[in-house]
Amino acid sequence: MKRLIASIMGLLIASLACNLSASSTPPSTIQATSTAKPLSTPTIPAKPPNLSHDPLYWFGPLPPLPVVEGRPFIGSEDFLQLFEPEAEWQTAADRIQVFKLYGEWVSNHPADVQLKKVIADLNRRGLAIAIETGPLNPEAGCGNGIEGFATIESGLQMAGAIKASGGTLHFITLDEPYYYGHFYDGPNACHWTAEKIARDVDKFIKAVKNIFPNVIVGDTEPLAGPAGAKEYQDWLNAFYEVNGYHLAFIHMDIDWSRPKWTEEVRAIQEHASKIDVPVGVIYNGNAFDKTDEAFLSATGERVKKLEIGAGVQPDHIIFQSWNDKPDRVIPDTEPYTFTGFINRYFTNKENLGYRREGQGANIALEKQVRFSNQTSDLTGALALDGDFGTLWNSGGGPTQWIEINLGGSYNILEMRLTISQFPRGKTVHRVLGKSANGQFILITTFEGDTTDGETLFFTPLEPIPEIQFIRVETIETPSWVAWREIEIIDAGK
Repeated sequence: MKRLIASIMGLLIASLACNLSASSTPPSTIQATSTAKPLSTPTIPAKPPNLSHDPLYWFGPLPPLPVVEGRPFIGSEDFLQLFEPEAEWQTAADRIQVFKLYGEWVSNHPADVQLKKVIADLNRRGLAIAIETGPLNPEAGCGNGIEGFATIESGLQMAGAIKASGGTLHFITLDEPYYYGHFYDGPNACHWTAEKIARDVDKFIKAVKNIFPNVIVGDTEPLAGPAGAKEYQDWLNAFYEVNGYHLAFIHMDIDWSRPKWTEEVRAIQEHASKIDVPVGVIYNGNAFDKTDEAFLSATGERVKKLEIGAGVQPDHIIFQSWNDKPDRVIPDTEPYTFTGFINRYFTNKENLGYRREGQGANIALEKQVRFSNQTSDLTGALALDGDFGTLWNSGGGPTQWIEINLGGSYNILEMRLTISQFPRGKTVHRVLGKSANGQFILITTFEGDTTDGETLFFTPLEPIPEIQFIRVETIETPSWVAWREIEIIDAGK
């Protein structure tokens, strides 16, 4: 999640850069010639985007970028292949209406061959073009190096680059100005009032409308920390009171560890619908997901939790990543590419998420659980919900335990335990197992220096037979005992 990537990992990823070989020339710039005189460049007519689609579907994959300090990943490796004429994502492309480009990536490719190629293909497909950028200007003593403070000048440069490359900028999503202008409490924090931020956002909107008068400008904000449903209801009201018009939409970047995030999204949407402001939800996985399948499976669990479990249908749905995964965006015929996920979303949402049966499936998912204690709403079931953004927290130090009833007898191929822990330090965890009528026996002990988000793996030489109950006991740790996820992998019959 962007707000946590910025604050925890030190990444300010509004957008990124990638390079195309100088010999790569988009089809729209190749000129046909004859011995008599040059012919005009053939052009592909633009298809008008459908901006009134309800819900409105957005796609924002991460472009490739160089590995730098604090950013140990390169984004989707086949990003640029999306814009080839025969790219294998036509079905997924027909399902979305808006393609979001990262603002810094646009800034690093102003009017060059690569940007022109991307825009020409988006025009051909009839996809509206969006960028995300911070609208605020830093002031003396605050804002420098903080998300949301990319400056008006930078926004104008991005808009100008898109125009010079033959594109129309249909949408701008503001990059979390309220949260980082008001709530953020780190170095160079501003702590501005909502009214001050609203006035500065209005200046940005008026400036970019000098380039694209019809551009639609809304906000992206994190549902995180002190910023909950009530705070964003107040923000929408304050923006209108200051400027006399509403934000065009608000997209929620969700801290998935919030136990009641679905209820908060519902509350924001109920309020926003009264003032005719569409509410969107950004669907993504976790920063620490190690595979495309893990990232997209986590994304699927969140879709099901909101749209099926809570019965909430967002006005805008944004498929986006600013993390390492997924590495692959195409083809859309494969289940664990980004466009493949989009197709699965539209085909059957019930089938999204983690695999629940067969060899290699996580048989601990949503199974019965007992535990020693909990704090707040962080109950034991959250360690078995398939979502690494949620967690069980005992609310106390060792010894604490959590026990899983798998509901039947299984042969165990592997165990994966993902820690929630702060601060880092030495931990000792004992894993025990038993059959339906047997006694608990020690399976393995994890001992060592661990930290938050780390996954402990145990793979026996041979599958452990006929196990129904798994118990994890923590007997040493410097923090409260908590688990993000406990996965028990089925060896099959």
